[in-house]
Amino acid sequence: MKPHRRRDDRGSTAIELPLSVGLLLLPVVILVLALPQWPERQSIATGAARQAASLYATGASPETGADIAQASVTQTAANAGLDGLQLELSGEWCRGCEVTARVTVTIPAIVIPFAGDTGSFQWTATSTARVDDYRSISPGDNP
Repeated sequence: MKPHRRRDDRGSTAIELPLSVGLLLLPVVILVLALPQWPERQSIATGAARQAASLYATGASPETGADIAQASVTQTAANAGLDGLQLELSGEWCRGCEVTARVTVTIPAIVIPFAGDTGSFQWTATSTARVDDYRSISPGDNP
């Protein structure tokens, strides 16, 4: 037996489908597209900081090590297609001392496909490396 249907009972699928896509599905898609960039950029910054600290600690001099570390971070940013990573080096550069590299990356808060980024925040990765205890340092440096 067929169910009885009232004359005024019309389907509302024509209204519900666009509303569900616009109000439910679209925000989820935007979130799914934005979130993978966060760990990706954090990973890039962490790797760049680790490499920069190592290069700075093994450089022939503090100036040479800093130049090589900066070039490495610049190359990492170019390889990843980022606008730029900021490098900050600290610590005393002497035998047995520890030097620290801090790399800051800008992470977009929301990525809207085909429209661009909206908002952003900074994230800093830190890595420390030890200058070799028995390395050869020029006579003017600390023993």
